[in-house]
Amino acid sequence: MKKFYLLGITLLFTILYFVCLGSSVNVKSASIVDLKPLIEKAGSGKLILKSKKEVTYVVNEPIKNVRCSIQGAVGGSVIKANFKGYGNAETPSLLHYQAGIDNIAIKNVHFDLALIGRGAVNFYQNTNIIVENCFFTGYSKTYGWRAVDSSICFTDSKNIIIQNNRFINNGYQYGRVLNELNRCITIQGNFGDNYTISNNEFTKVNQAIVVNGNRISKFNVYNNVFNAVVDNSLYLLNIPVANIYNNDFNKTKNTNSPDEGIVLSGGNFKITNNRAYNVLNKFIAINGTTRSVEVTNNTIKNEKTKLRPAIIAWRNNTAYTVQQLNFSNNKIDTDTAPANYDTILIGRVNRLTIQGNQFILKGLANYQNLFSLQGRATIGFVQITGNTIKPRAGSVISKKAFFLREKAPTIPKINILKLNSNKFSGKYPVNLKGTTTK
Repeated sequence: MKKFYLLGITLLFTILYFVCLGSSVNVKSASIVDLKPLIEKAGSGKLILKSKKEVTYVVNEPIKNVRCSIQGAVGGSVIKANFKGYGNAETPSLLHYQAGIDNIAIKNVHFDLALIGRGAVNFYQNTNIIVENCFFTGYSKTYGWRAVDSSICFTDSKNIIIQNNRFINNGYQYGRVLNELNRCITIQGNFGDNYTISNNEFTKVNQAIVVNGNRISKFNVYNNVFNAVVDNSLYLLNIPVANIYNNDFNKTKNTNSPDEGIVLSGGNFKITNNRAYNVLNKFIAINGTTRSVEVTNNTIKNEKTKLRPAIIAWRNNTAYTVQQLNFSNNKIDTDTAPANYDTILIGRVNRLTIQGNQFILKGLANYQNLFSLQGRATIGFVQITGNTIKPRAGSVISKKAFFLREKAPTIPKINILKLNSNKFSGKYPVNLKGTTTK
């Protein structure tokens, strides 16, 4: 009996030894490896990285003329910044791709700027690029500065796919002063085209996506999530076309975004089937002369806000002209205080359609306006029809609230005006030039 007892004790200690040995293997520290020699050795081929559990790849100085694709491990591989900028000198990205290098893929890589870097990957005149299943974090304003600091920057590049990436904790601690701004994605130049940005997450970042390029014929942004973005989620300047659909802004409703959602100017913009919660400045901001803006089938909610946010508004009030604006079939649920704010502020526009929308408002006070046409130029066509306007539970729309701010004699000339079939309990305009019906 005693022998069996001793044998059991021995077996138990043997098992414990191997368990502890196995545990010690699992917590073994990752080794540190300089990335530059590996990049150089890979040439124009594919660099396959080891798991982040085994290796941390460090960048001790900016790596230029990169030509290889980079494939991380299934669970992710880490590339970490290990150099600093100085003062206001430019801090380059970790990786700079050689101009003219095409057919590049970067997958399953965790880029950590380690609170000393300002950019991860820079492309210039490259074609057929995929950035997929990567993670970007760790921007700091402390070391260096450049106007286009960005986790990923594309200049004059074509056929770009950015999908299934996460941009997390990337400058959220900073404000909107110029030398604090940092973008997750920058697209720029006058020769780039064909961009798809889909299924990415941007959470607690400084800026999300900034685009400026007058040759773009295809630009699609869909199935992305923008949570707690300090500055703009989408800043689209002077581009010919953009299709923005099925994105979420503050998806879980546990975060706010203090500034604007979509800033735009240029050509034709379609903004459809998106969901936005507490984008606290403007959800859509017009920033320059624009050909057309189509805003349809979106769900937008603002609540418990200190300053009433705008659903759509013109920057600098009436400075820019939109040739055609179609705002239709949206579901809007919004705060409306203070009472001297108009709910939907339309700036200078030539053709305006607002129809089939559902507006749920936290009340309208006496003499508060639902719509306003802030432009002073002649308007060719205005149609506001078939909208439903209801108060939130516990609030009221005053019978002395106004459907439209404009009234004689300050109304701009409207060649064709159609106001009918709107369910609104306040006052409709009278003595407007054009055709007016309820």
